[in-house]
Amino acid sequence: MKILWIDDEIELLKPFVYLLQKEGYEVQTAPSGEDGVRLASKESFDLIFLDEIMPGVDGLEVLRKIKNENSQQLVVMVTKSEEENLMNQAYGGWVDDYITKPFSFNQLLSVLNRTLKRRFIIEEKMAEEYSMQLRTMAEPVNHEQWVEYYRNVVSWDTRLMEFGSKELKAIHEERKRNGNAGFAKYVENSYADMIRTKGPIMSHNMFPRIVFPALQEGPVYFILFDSMRLDQYMKLVPFLKGYYEITTHYCYSLLPTATPYSRNAIFAGLLPLEIVQRYPQYWTYDERGQNRFERELLSEQLRRNNLRANFSFYKLSSITEIERNIQAIKGESTDIVIVVINFFDILIHSIPGRGDLKGILDDERVLLNILAYWFPMSPVFELFRSLMEGRRRVILTTDHGFIRVRRPSIIYGGREISPNLRYKYGPALRVDKKTALLLNNPGDIHLPSEDPSVRFAIAKEDYYFIYPTKPTVYEREFKYTFQHGGISTEEMILPLGILTPRS
Repeated sequence: MKILWIDDEIELLKPFVYLLQKEGYEVQTAPSGEDGVRLASKESFDLIFLDEIMPGVDGLEVLRKIKNENSQQLVVMVTKSEEENLMNQAYGGWVDDYITKPFSFNQLLSVLNRTLKRRFIIEEKMAEEYSMQLRTMAEPVNHEQWVEYYRNVVSWDTRLMEFGSKELKAIHEERKRNGNAGFAKYVENSYADMIRTKGPIMSHNMFPRIVFPALQEGPVYFILFDSMRLDQYMKLVPFLKGYYEITTHYCYSLLPTATPYSRNAIFAGLLPLEIVQRYPQYWTYDERGQNRFERELLSEQLRRNNLRANFSFYKLSSITEIERNIQAIKGESTDIVIVVINFFDILIHSIPGRGDLKGILDDERVLLNILAYWFPMSPVFELFRSLMEGRRRVILTTDHGFIRVRRPSIIYGGREISPNLRYKYGPALRVDKKTALLLNNPGDIHLPSEDPSVRFAIAKEDYYFIYPTKPTVYEREFKYTFQHGGISTEEMILPLGILTPRS
């Protein structure tokens, strides 16, 4: 069993290292946080002892870096104090246990055994619980049951981030793949019914069903995080609960699960084809400018619903823009304050020296760890704290989620074909129907097209489209990247939180 001990006074701890080795443990040491992080990234350790206070990079920062690299790494913090604030910070960063200096060798063995044994017991119980749940869970048959299914998947994702054997994680990943296959079949058969008014909350009816009723009780902030998944939302909720009472609803994105369709539908209160039919001046087929008219579409939605509410509108694409606008947003006096934040891109650009994104995010759980460390220190969190002081309710949601694509599907078509990896439109499209929903008449699900020859193809599960020319090149370039626009629980089932400021 391998142990790493990180301490700038490691020479003074040599007697403990020697005794651990006599007990049969293989112990490596690191005299600084930087050295410890390097060792932890190169080798696998069963447990790491980490000193709280070191020159240069301190223990808490080392803890963050180690857990970002490997969220399941067991870490015991060695501290000179049991001061509550420190422990809150440490446990917030997933320290697994701590020991206070000075300590005896027996105390050291006790915390070591306790930590390792706790991991074994939890993993054993989780495997039993998971196995029982698999035997008893039925296939969802309606949109409410699919929401419950996906919430359960996200819950297990979170639990398995910290605990769970490789075998259990593999079973869970297989369950998710099978689940998305079933979900794709459900959506293909039921989508036309879902977009009717008696279906779930969806992009096009979000304002009539949620925002407008909320206005009857006073002005609101409507904050939309572009491309936020349910698992990310669940990471944010614990930080926001200190300031707001939170009620979470669940909604569905329209197809394709992409900003030009889902977000325009939110602000228009209409399906995409209805937008084109009623307001052709506010729809463009040029993908670079398809969300230029969100303000105008919201004005038309308010007018159609005979609401005299006034609104202000902010679109924030960078940390600098958020910081510059916090006070202006907080001071708004309009009935609805719309804040659209380019959430996913801001999160990715917050990663120092991020280099090749595919290299950093080999495991998408790393993205959740980064979010957990970044959000409470970000100006986005500061915006929420500032708005709480104004006593207005906040509605927090998103336009669509995203999925990590794994399987290529060759698509054939003419020269005029859209560039998206998860959905395509153009004349004479051909694709394997096992991998995509192919629409000969997009109007059947209220999608607009420039001419009658245009078809739509929307990727299912974790497929992505590649062209028949140089298929291996396209596969190598895009495999395992984060994409949106297709049919999956990750892209379609979304959170909608009602945040009421605490008294």
